[in-house]
Amino acid sequence: MLLVGFLILLLLLIIGAPIWLALAASGGYWVFVHMGLPLESIASQFFTSTDQWILLAVPYFLLAGNLMTFMGPASKLFTFIKDLVGHLPGGMPAAVVATAAIFGALSGSSVATVVAVGSMAIPQMIAMGHSKENSYGVIAASGTLGQMIPPSIFMILFAASTQLDPGKLFIAGIVPGIFVAVVLIIVAIIVSFKNTTEKPKRSSLSETSRSFIGAVPSLLMPFLILGGIYGGIFTPTEAAAIAIVYVLLISFLFNRKDCTAENFKKSLISTMVTTSIIYILLGGAQLFTTAITYLQVPQTITEVALNIDMADWMIMLVIILIFLLFGMFLDAIPILYITLPVLYPTVLTLGYDPIHFAMVAVATLMIGQITPPIGSSLYAISGHFKENMGVVVRGSFPYLIGMLIATLVLLYVPWLSTFLFN
Repeated sequence: MLLVGFLILLLLLIIGAPIWLALAASGGYWVFVHMGLPLESIASQFFTSTDQWILLAVPYFLLAGNLMTFMGPASKLFTFIKDLVGHLPGGMPAAVVATAAIFGALSGSSVATVVAVGSMAIPQMIAMGHSKENSYGVIAASGTLGQMIPPSIFMILFAASTQLDPGKLFIAGIVPGIFVAVVLIIVAIIVSFKNTTEKPKRSSLSETSRSFIGAVPSLLMPFLILGGIYGGIFTPTEAAAIAIVYVLLISFLFNRKDCTAENFKKSLISTMVTTSIIYILLGGAQLFTTAITYLQVPQTITEVALNIDMADWMIMLVIILIFLLFGMFLDAIPILYITLPVLYPTVLTLGYDPIHFAMVAVATLMIGQITPPIGSSLYAISGHFKENMGVVVRGSFPYLIGMLIATLVLLYVPWLSTFLFN
């Protein structure tokens, strides 16, 4: 019966069925046939998967990010960073990475970051002489930073799956997120040397000052959110709601031109679509994980890992490899819900810090978003800009290598993830 359930999952994925349906069908088979539970329990699993207070933060942060995109604050943020470093060698790609990192700290969504920052930066990069490959590649890679730098949707889902404190995960993600961003900036500068680009005119001090003043409201938002969470003023879910109010306020005060009912409607629709996708994935994944836990799959794998003649660091490399292989064919959210019930107990038994593992897992899932043939950032770039997928993949390859190196550093230097709690 265990084999039949996995065959159902594999067959549905091969024929291109929605991932939530593949997970729900295999999990439902185990729940109904093997466990003997009534059909009503399947609906119940879908409900309980989203019946968690922390998961309210998902649509809230998504809405805040969409409001930043459609209401104007995101463009002012990019303008300031471009004025600050755009004239330097490799400055424009570096500005893209920095903007994506900050925007990720405002939205928590990689797709929102890719579309928002890409729409502003890619036409300018190509006009300056940067290759299409590099222009698309740096956007695809830097867009994933929103999953590491808080507030991260991945961190929220990880916390919901493992009962960890999402506030601690948010704080722990700051230094690793900055580290990965620095690695991407270095790669961007190196790659840019191969392009014959027009050196942009250095912005004057008055221009930079004006753009800085325009970007201040956006720059203050991460400090408001993380400071409130870390200071115990509000919970991550409350912080997400406050983020919406804050973005609406700064949009009304400083971006009256873009603060329209039509842009607000676009933000709501985009948020509802993305939230629905995430929540229905959670339902299917909940069925799947409930069944495999009942079938003792995580316990068996933990026992095998403890008895195998292999060093702990080698086992962690194998776990990273599993994440990377899954990332080639699945989106990050189902990967989390498929693997965590199996791998998380094993990692804890090996003595690894759960927060450290969370940072390594999220970094690896970020790589999956730019790994062909199925990478959400690759598809977001290709679809939004109507570009051939091969061009986007070639451009993202150097950044993929950089992210692999950064992930290995995070694995073997746990201090980067845990020193704030020691």
